[in-house]
Amino acid sequence: MRTLWLRFYAVLNDFLPSRWKQRTFKLGFLGRPTVREILVQLNVPPPEVALILADGRPVDFDYRPEEGERLSFYPIFYRLLPAEPLHTLPPERPPRFLLDTHLGRLARYLRMLGFDAEHLPDPDPGDAALARRAGDDGRVLLTRDRRLLARKDVRYGYFVRATSPREQLAEVLDRFELHEFVDPFSRCMCCNAPLEPVEAEAVAAQIPPGIRTHYTEFYRCPACGRVYWEGSHHARMQRLIDQVMRGSGSSASH
Repeated sequence: MRTLWLRFYAVLNDFLPSRWKQRTFKLGFLGRPTVREILVQLNVPPPEVALILADGRPVDFDYRPEEGERLSFYPIFYRLLPAEPLHTLPPERPPRFLLDTHLGRLARYLRMLGFDAEHLPDPDPGDAALARRAGDDGRVLLTRDRRLLARKDVRYGYFVRATSPREQLAEVLDRFELHEFVDPFSRCMCCNAPLEPVEAEAVAAQIPPGIRTHYTEFYRCPACGRVYWEGSHHARMQRLIDQVMRGSGSSASH
């Protein structure tokens, strides 16, 4: 049995039972577990941990703590990014996302705001395939499955706390500090590809009668061929965007 002192900071406390939140606590572990194994045992997703200190010195996920050591765990603070890259910090700004099969609406909302958000809903590729895809592509895996984030293939990942798609969207915007990167209606909401401007004559067969008399700007998805214009759906989505942008940014913990 190896006894360790543990302390989790900020949003990492979301994953702890009440008796361990916001305090240093002592736990015993069999054998000589690595830091990653300790996090998995506590059901804390390793990709959400940016910095690990063992008695004040930085260590990595493979470190095996000694008896009586104090481990401190810190999340990524996007408002206080370090000069050197963190092992769990996506290298791209804005990051590219991969969403699990249960977050389809969130994927569409992120695309609506112009973010690269892949979603593989049908057929369900399975946890192993999702983890490999996220790792191979360097994407941030968004999920509500902590076990999925515990897989070693997942380098960048985030456990979405909210259950409502609109609240999830606001949460992701806040967590990753994405507000300055919002570029509405620049991606296909169905297949995620960036939209391209197109002349009305080139897509006349896809435009309902009368639309060309009211709208002059059209965009086409180069992947699936869908055509977009500023119709009534555009106004509804713009209201949703305005509501989310006004409501986000209020949580200092993300």
